[in-house]
Amino acid sequence: MKMRKLILGLLAGTMAVASFGGTAAAAAPAGGTIFVAHGIPGVKVDVCVNGAEARSNFKYGNSFALEGVPAGTYRVKVRLASDGECKGAVAIDQKVDVTDGLNATAVARLVKGAPALSIFVNDIAIAGGTNASVTVRHTASAPTVDVWVNGGKSPLVSDFTRGSEAGPVEIPGGAVYAYWVAAAGTYAPVIGPDVSMLDAGTAYQIMAVGTDASNYRFIVIGQPGV
Repeated sequence: MKMRKLILGLLAGTMAVASFGGTAAAAAPAGGTIFVAHGIPGVKVDVCVNGAEARSNFKYGNSFALEGVPAGTYRVKVRLASDGECKGAVAIDQKVDVTDGLNATAVARLVKGAPALSIFVNDIAIAGGTNASVTVRHTASAPTVDVWVNGGKSPLVSDFTRGSEAGPVEIPGGAVYAYWVAAAGTYAPVIGPDVSMLDAGTAYQIMAVGTDASNYRFIVIGQPGV
């Protein structure tokens, strides 16, 4: 549990360094929640915090959540996965500060060809009691796209540029939705289609990840809304 809190501290601190720091609508006054999504295909990593391994063999397309880290400063090394604790080649070596009240997602992706974390603060407020909310994020190495949900006459999001996000948008909960990404101005799927049940009262993040058509996919994360 101690090391899980340390890695949360790492990611929350990264947000502060990247000037994405902030408090989501549902964030607790102390500590916070960080979702981590691995969007770089073909690479497994070990995450080491203050000299100890906090996460091993983290794989592409996976995600996990961490909660409740105290404020402070932490040293992180993200290494290529290897035998032994914290032995792989270092990809990231950084001291980071932790702030309270964060609800956010860190997506590992390629930025200008190099591994990096893109940090997004989550808005999980839901006004309608029977609704779900959806936030979409374009974190794939792909050009501008349109996001389609359940077909229709027009996309949910048009001209969606790499590295950007849209939403949250509230939709009726308790229903099955099909969603996909198409090249801007077109309808045919480039990523997806995927199909998911979106439950009422849940705030979803749908993230497009990957580097080319052979490995594009979505990572979907849900958490209770407020």
